[in-house]
Amino acid sequence: MRSAYSTNIKERKDHSIAILDKRGRLVVQAALTLPIHIASMSGLTTCVLEKYGVNINEGDIFIGNDPHTAGGSHLPDINYAMPLFANGELVGFVCNIAHHADVGGMVHGSMAGGMSEIYQEGLRIPAIKLFNRGELQTDIMDLLLLNVRVEEERRGDHNAQIASCKLGSRRFTEVVASHGLSTVLTAFDNIISRTSIRMRAAIKAIPDGSYEFSDFMDGDGINTFDIPLCLKLTVNDDHIHLDFEGT
Repeated sequence: MRSAYSTNIKERKDHSIAILDKRGRLVVQAALTLPIHIASMSGLTTCVLEKYGVNINEGDIFIGNDPHTAGGSHLPDINYAMPLFANGELVGFVCNIAHHADVGGMVHGSMAGGMSEIYQEGLRIPAIKLFNRGELQTDIMDLLLLNVRVEEERRGDHNAQIASCKLGSRRFTEVVASHGLSTVLTAFDNIISRTSIRMRAAIKAIPDGSYEFSDFMDGDGINTFDIPLCLKLTVNDDHIHLDFEGT
């Protein structure tokens, strides 16, 4: 945040940071992290694991923003993920996401009503390697910057995200050196398990039964109005089922 160039990230704090395990599950997040960003960071790491598999190496940094191919939320939110290695083994990812003030497209800021297709919204980035074994792929960075407005500000924000990944990786290495890999990985599993237990306890505190609610979106910004939103929520012991039929 402090090293970013744009007001959007530095002052408005539209960014998030987290550590995920080697399966792409959330382990820990920063205090200012936004929930929608967590889902998107997990989406990118899932795409990276599926696309690259054994070709994920130390020093790689992956980037993506596309909702369809990189787990993105919307195009201005650009995800970064750096694999964490210990003793030559992939053990997790340090991730960050930030809302860039512009990613190209038909309008300044890359967001406006009246857009009818994703190609009008800006540059789509699939899950790709921006760094390969520690080396910046300069041709990819050149392509990214050529398709956005205010190039130097965008470059500064990208560099801030890169620096965040590298710092997170160094700090993780220090934690492993201090506590041992086995202890760290056990902590990962315990955090995820404890989260599940607490969530199930919270669900169990809700009386069993079905709860229904409906509302309407004003419109899609183009030509559809009064869009129905319907939800039937069913609670059974520590399980919860969400049915959006009618939406």
